[in-house]
Amino acid sequence: MDFVLEHKWIFLIIAEIFFWVFMISFLTVRYWFGLKKLSMLLFLIFIINDLWIAAMGFFDYLKTGDFTSYQIIILVIIVYALTYGKADAQKLDTIIQQKVALWKGEPIPQAKPAKVLYGKAHAKNQRKQFFSHFLIFAIVHFILFISYGLSEEIVNINSIEQLFTVWLNNKNATFPFNNAIVNNLSRIWMMILTLDAVISLSYSVFPKSNKAASS
Repeated sequence: MDFVLEHKWIFLIIAEIFFWVFMISFLTVRYWFGLKKLSMLLFLIFIINDLWIAAMGFFDYLKTGDFTSYQIIILVIIVYALTYGKADAQKLDTIIQQKVALWKGEPIPQAKPAKVLYGKAHAKNQRKQFFSHFLIFAIVHFILFISYGLSEEIVNINSIEQLFTVWLNNKNATFPFNNAIVNNLSRIWMMILTLDAVISLSYSVFPKSNKAASS
């Protein structure tokens, strides 16, 4: 990881380029071979990419002890992925679908007008996406629990507040599993999940309004 942090800007650029190249390749294969039931894999790619980028920012903070522009940029990338990135991915899906149809000499599907959701419908959709994220988080952590077992520190946890404090702020990475590398990845993912929860569930309290309709 020290080598990665010494060339952190290069690895950040590579991570973004690799992600978009892989996504375009995946969508091309999806429509070329007609494999249209792989949306969950696409969602996993988002998460894995976010975890890797967040890991670089997290370990950079542990190394320097300062909150720098590098970490701010990473935070912006993650927020984008959790918000506008979802809609942009759907647009890219449509573009690749049309390109593949053109290459194969098939009728080019017309792009369906993007259905913009507002109010309760938008809030419900955001909650659904967050719960999908949470389900993947829970399944992976259950597998990690089976593979590595829980940390002995679990017996010292007396409250939910203490649990999250140890999980997110403990620089020794001794919780929640018996593996420091897995624990670091776990708490990075927990931070992303928490941010996703704040953004997604906020629409249930502050619904997205249709400004065009109200004007």
